[in-house]
Amino acid sequence: MKQIICFIDDSKFEHDLVRNEIASCDPEMEFVQAYTFEELTVILGTKAPGLFLLDLWGKDEDVREPYITPREELEKKIAGFPTLDHVYGGLDDFEGDVINEYLKRLFAMVDSWRSVFELACNRVGQNRKYGLYNLGKVRKHYPGVPAVFYTRKSLISDAVDMFKAGADGLYIKPTGSNDAETRSLTREYAPELVNALREIMP
Repeated sequence: MKQIICFIDDSKFEHDLVRNEIASCDPEMEFVQAYTFEELTVILGTKAPGLFLLDLWGKDEDVREPYITPREELEKKIAGFPTLDHVYGGLDDFEGDVINEYLKRLFAMVDSWRSVFELACNRVGQNRKYGLYNLGKVRKHYPGVPAVFYTRKSLISDAVDMFKAGADGLYIKPTGSNDAETRSLTREYAPELVNALREIMP
């Protein structure tokens, strides 16, 4: 009997990638795909799922008027971000753990961009509520069935919330410079992902 993998994602492109690049990697797996948990339960019927593969970021219905942050606002925000001058300035003369200091300064750059990314995402109505809602439904209706996230835009704060909510794992979607490259990278990564999912299933 085939192991059933339930994939929930709000993107047509991601569904196409799973259907055409991932599902074919293991003939012993059957991928059941849907955009919402409610839709999936209808498609699944009486079949018993072996694992839930969940997207994390999706549309937040509570954001009534989503909008793209104006470029001018982002330019103003990033103008105050740490630069490489901040990272390397005085580093040669730093007394103490220079490696740790260097990494802290570099991370300050990363963290600044993380904050503005979260701001922009929240304004367009994209955040982790989508995935955490689906995970909650999985835990309620299919207790004991493994559930992992498969996401592209997750941040460290997302990972904390995912594991607090009881996720069994986290996998990062390959990302190319365009859709064609993303598809190619997904095809390459698919066997590794499928093997990892098989190890999680009872």
